[in-house]
Amino acid sequence: MLAIAEAVEAVTNSSDMAARLLAVGRLREALPSAQEGGSATASGLPAQVDVIQADAFSLDLQGNGSAAKLVPILYRAGAEEPLLPPSQQDSFGHDQFNRYAEARPVYSLPGNTFVVLTPTLRRTLAEVRRHQSSPLAVKRDLMSNPRGFLRAALEADDDPTLLDRVESVFIETPTYSDRVIGLGLWEPREVPWLARTPTNWFGHDSSDVVPQRSVADLSPEEAGELCVSVDKAIAAGEPVVVYRPAGDAPDALPFKVPATAEMRDDLARRASGEAPPAPPPKSAQPAPLVPLIRTNEGKLEHQQDFLQRPAVPPGLPACLETPLKLHQTHGLEWLQRSWQAGAPGVLLADDMGLGKTLQGLAFLAWLREAMQSGLIKRRPVLIVAPTGLLANWSAEHARHLSGDGLGECVAAYGAGLRTLRQGPDKKLDVTRITSADWVLTTYETLRDNSGDFGTICFAAMLADEAQKVKTPGVRITDAIKAMNADFRIAMTGTPVENRLADLWCIVDGVRAGWLGDLNAFSRTYEAATDPEALQPLKAMLDQGFGGAPPLLLRRMKEDHLPDLPKASQNVSRAPMPDIQLRAYEATLAGARGDKTPGAVLAALQSFRALSLHPDPHMEADDAAFIAASARLTVCFAVLDSIAAAGERALIFVDKRDMQPRLAGLIQRRYRLAETPSIINGEVAGARRQARVDRFQAAPEGFDVMVLSPKAAGVGLTITRANHVIHLERWWNPAVEDQCTGRALRIGQTRTVHIHVPIATLPAGPKSFDENLHALLERKRTLMRNALLPPEFDTGDVDALFNTTVGDG
Repeated sequence: MLAIAEAVEAVTNSSDMAARLLAVGRLREALPSAQEGGSATASGLPAQVDVIQADAFSLDLQGNGSAAKLVPILYRAGAEEPLLPPSQQDSFGHDQFNRYAEARPVYSLPGNTFVVLTPTLRRTLAEVRRHQSSPLAVKRDLMSNPRGFLRAALEADDDPTLLDRVESVFIETPTYSDRVIGLGLWEPREVPWLARTPTNWFGHDSSDVVPQRSVADLSPEEAGELCVSVDKAIAAGEPVVVYRPAGDAPDALPFKVPATAEMRDDLARRASGEAPPAPPPKSAQPAPLVPLIRTNEGKLEHQQDFLQRPAVPPGLPACLETPLKLHQTHGLEWLQRSWQAGAPGVLLADDMGLGKTLQGLAFLAWLREAMQSGLIKRRPVLIVAPTGLLANWSAEHARHLSGDGLGECVAAYGAGLRTLRQGPDKKLDVTRITSADWVLTTYETLRDNSGDFGTICFAAMLADEAQKVKTPGVRITDAIKAMNADFRIAMTGTPVENRLADLWCIVDGVRAGWLGDLNAFSRTYEAATDPEALQPLKAMLDQGFGGAPPLLLRRMKEDHLPDLPKASQNVSRAPMPDIQLRAYEATLAGARGDKTPGAVLAALQSFRALSLHPDPHMEADDAAFIAASARLTVCFAVLDSIAAAGERALIFVDKRDMQPRLAGLIQRRYRLAETPSIINGEVAGARRQARVDRFQAAPEGFDVMVLSPKAAGVGLTITRANHVIHLERWWNPAVEDQCTGRALRIGQTRTVHIHVPIATLPAGPKSFDENLHALLERKRTLMRNALLPPEFDTGDVDALFNTTVGDG
């Protein structure tokens, strides 16, 4: 009762609103115990309001450009969690704090809640409020060093003790990395100094890129005819329908549509004259706020320093089950020495098949054992991989590490991601993720949830197939660079896939600022054609610095796997049959008549398609269909010998509608019990790995898999095959080598035969296939001996066109 009496007296005698409310708050705290004893009851103001006091804050920057706002987050000194629940914090930080020109002693919040600021907190927040209208650059300066900024601003205050008290008022929260400048709406950026070159001249399937006529051009009668064809194709399991209306000129472009229920229904509506349905209204859901970063693109804005880390003895982790090969031991030691030296991150760029995954797992297991022994602070590790490789990471973890390996895993993708969402805003359960030992997610999930992932401090982040983040100015790249990780590992067998800027972007994600800004990098190195001009760049990557190991570690199979069976390349040429030759000569004549840039590209697309087959939808028996293509003739001659030997093959073909037709031809010709498995972009990651597992585990004997170069060219281990057939060539030798690497890798025990079927002309100049082969071989040599990018540029396209078409 004494506490109640004192609180009542304080309420009665206080003339200051803040003091009176604090007294009401103390009265509310004293009432429950008195009510339980029956000596007091609550009514009036004490029963109706909540009064809480704030004496500390942290700071966030949210929004874009001139609309960016400083958002204070209230705390009690010494507390780890914010003082207010999310709804009330949102009301304070985004509404009440900005409603008044100066910081107030008391703020009224929803739910009959009053928050009272201590005098020191109020004075400090007054300075923050004063800068709410400052330019964005000033706000970023404040965010980069809040304590220093506020001390400088308050130095002239009359209270000599204020500066010392400010130190305890501001709370450093373990939120975003130093590279993050605040939260805001992400906007795409132009990189004008980076010359834009097409990185995929002919698409993943050139038939999808060759101009096709739109169904909007069909008459109702033609739409009805095509609707019937689509319905039949759906019933027959055919993926695509190609339709030429009666009366079309022979050289008119066809209608090519997917055989789907949606397309059938659309065509039915068009046939009946019904207008197509209106597009659904755009969602009113506001775009999410994401971490915005210092990009280092136009100028150098952020440079990561080396860190001081505790001493951790190097060595093999106790849970490592798989013996490491010599080069893998060196790789683990390089990772450990880089971490020990305080490096922010590294690029592990070993050739395909050298076991980058195993080296990464071994290092992370070593790091976890250091956490378990108390040598370093316990934090989760983050592994980011393409969707198709998630199952592979789980399988490799179980295979190479004993016991619980890296510990408890949070699978932040698919169904696992849904269980992590909470609340009406579907935010991720950051507490659950932080409590995990390791987190496995995809690049797209990280991009879409970067605001949540970015608040977690990871002991390490490993980005597998890091060429996914080779492009500056896109959200996936920014999301990776925004993560707060003590140590970063980028893993890719192709650090330069399209251009040297790929390398800059990947390195900038693991060691920001090491290669300077993108503008200067591009001007210095991208225009270089002489490998000698790239020597300074190679030195920055290959040489150690200040006692630290090199940033880049890259070993090639032929140099570091003496026990790996050799690869044998077999280039097999066959003359085009008449039907293919006629189509080729017609395209050749048309190409000589129009050499504008668009026509050049269209001609090369046509050469590429018809050199595989002049009519992939040809209605003919199997023998006639094969005989119509020089490449298929070679391919099946090779398969005949493989089947006779009871061996296995991987066939890489890009054209999507050729894949099931090829699989059917193989099943019928060799009387296989099942149609050969196909892996392309439509096959989800778990199904993809299941198909590989079946192929790997099947009994001895002939078998084939049909694969798309881009979808199946990375991350898969298919060592039961010792033949690789590049039935349709990819434009980038690095991608083609990745495909070969599915079979030519650790675990392979036989010579891998690489077959390249080439269609030739009976007489005269070299064919498209021959010219493409020569160009790919030249670029492959440059790629391996220097850092010159292997992707086609406009000069390569022109050269291929000119050597193929000639002067006529």
